[in-house]
Amino acid sequence: NETGFTALPYGYCRPDETFGGIGYYGFWWSATEDGSDYAFDRDMHFDNSNIDINNHSKRYGFSVRCVKD
Repeated sequence: NETGFTALPYGYCRPDETFGGIGYYGFWWSATEDGSDYAFDRDMHFDNSNIDINNHSKRYGFSVRCVKD
């Protein structure tokens, strides 16, 4: 992939348990919280190499990638 990070655009799960962005976006939680109800994530779009940083409610279902030190 252009980013050097091989991933598939699995999308996300909304708090109402519906899915969105499948085939277009990938969202991965970071370990950094933004208060008790929000956390930061990394977002990628299927057709460019940008990696965005946003905060979302922890009620969203995003992917998790484990990295061994």
